[in-house]
Amino acid sequence: METLRADYVIVGGGTAGCVLAAKLTEDPSVSVLVLEAGPHYRGLPIQIPAALGGLYEKGAFHWDYKSQPERFAGGKVSPYKMGRVVGGSSAINGLVWVRGNAMDYDDWEASGCPGWSFKSLEPIFRRIEAYEDRTEGYMGHDGPIPVTVGRPDRQPLTKAFMAAAEQAGERINQNYNGAQQDGFCALHRNTRAGRRGDVYQGYIQPAKDRPNLKILSGEPVRKLLFDGKHVIGVEAGSEGKPRHALANREVLLCAGAIASPQLLEVSGVGNGDILSRAGITPVHALPGVGENFHTHPAITLSYSCKRPVSILNATRGLGKLAAGLRWMVTKTGPAATNHFEAGAFIRANPEADRPDCLLVFLALALSGTTGAINRHGFQIYVDLIGCKSRGQTHVVANHISRQPEFYFNFLQDPRDVEAFSRSIGIVRRIVEQPAFEGLVGGELQPGRNVLSAEQLENWIRGHTSMSHHLVGSCKMGPSSDPSAVVGPDLSIHGLKGVRVIDASIMPTIPSGNTHAATIVIAEKGAEIIRGDREILSR
Repeated sequence: METLRADYVIVGGGTAGCVLAAKLTEDPSVSVLVLEAGPHYRGLPIQIPAALGGLYEKGAFHWDYKSQPERFAGGKVSPYKMGRVVGGSSAINGLVWVRGNAMDYDDWEASGCPGWSFKSLEPIFRRIEAYEDRTEGYMGHDGPIPVTVGRPDRQPLTKAFMAAAEQAGERINQNYNGAQQDGFCALHRNTRAGRRGDVYQGYIQPAKDRPNLKILSGEPVRKLLFDGKHVIGVEAGSEGKPRHALANREVLLCAGAIASPQLLEVSGVGNGDILSRAGITPVHALPGVGENFHTHPAITLSYSCKRPVSILNATRGLGKLAAGLRWMVTKTGPAATNHFEAGAFIRANPEADRPDCLLVFLALALSGTTGAINRHGFQIYVDLIGCKSRGQTHVVANHISRQPEFYFNFLQDPRDVEAFSRSIGIVRRIVEQPAFEGLVGGELQPGRNVLSAEQLENWIRGHTSMSHHLVGSCKMGPSSDPSAVVGPDLSIHGLKGVRVIDASIMPTIPSGNTHAATIVIAEKGAEIIRGDREILSR
């Protein structure tokens, strides 16, 4: 059997894995091997911001996961398309940049994770960001990830959305990643000069020719290799042609909130009863693996337009062709944006200590996830960023090729239903303002006949979907917490030679998209590893 060897073996070349690989190989004495199951691809669909809908629909660079039926949400089976490509979900996501609320990270530290407060992480956020407004004092300007500001004023419907919010007495926030998160705002996005700005271009592109970095694509990892309670490497490759990748120092799991706990469980780490039912011999008892699994549930309100003022014409036929040609020549125009120009962080529950809902405006009405309906319209996504319900993800077989079974328990907590109900009232109040007069034809969904508390709850339970912000299934916490999988140093409790460094370690989900927080976790993980290495070398 072929054996590969490196100081650090990184499982997963996604958002966290790419960042970690680049940061660790800044030290030329350290060797890193990255194993990514997906391809190494940098074609136009990844580079063009407006192509994200097609990326999602075709699914060529996704893990095509599906949840179990959600028993509190109409039995819905929710798809989850995590990035399956070098660069991971950073290469296929919606490009919205949200740090989260400062209190989110303070909660992490208060739960027993010293060093993870917002005060500790804020310098890392600054180090990551290349924010276009250099006069702004809250964000970084010279980092690897570009952050540009949406332009609501350039599109009639988006402009009306912001004007209507002001007419309704809502706060207009010039920078939700600044001093205060609350308010209606132009959204920040990860683009530079009309192109997607992801971790590949920001971290891997400058590092890919380093002799101490090797990235193997099309290389799925099958299980961890143990020497007692010490993880010494992984088994990778196909069932018919496996090979070992051994770590001189550590194995770093960066496979995401589904695959990281899956890999632990098929390797015998987790709840003994769950492992035994799947035909797996337990190696190390850790009941928190696969628990605390959650994301932001979402609903969509959509409206028709009286006039042809949406971006519909740029999404089909000659209009789409013209947008593509313009992008190819100038990197400007409709193809150079994700079209999420404006949004809002609101408190549907007025007693909440931070925003609990994120509104995202799109000047296009969609049928399903990506297909535009054949009429002009717009829609407003509501992400429940203060969600209370929790789910789980667990294996049902003793091999990595069988997908785990997972569910979120969407809307199990009645507070989640109440927040969604209140958010619908807020959205309706905004759309009824004079700024939308002459633009709005009618409410397509939920529909103006959905009014009573019972009607709203039934509609919400039948139409709740999900944002692709999965976290929590390898929860970070102190060893005294029986639900914790990793400690504040990201090492797995009770094991040596292995850490989890990805979105799965988040104890609670941040108030917004998780891309920024995942990069911060990887940057922080690299700092911790470097610090531990320096201590050992003394």
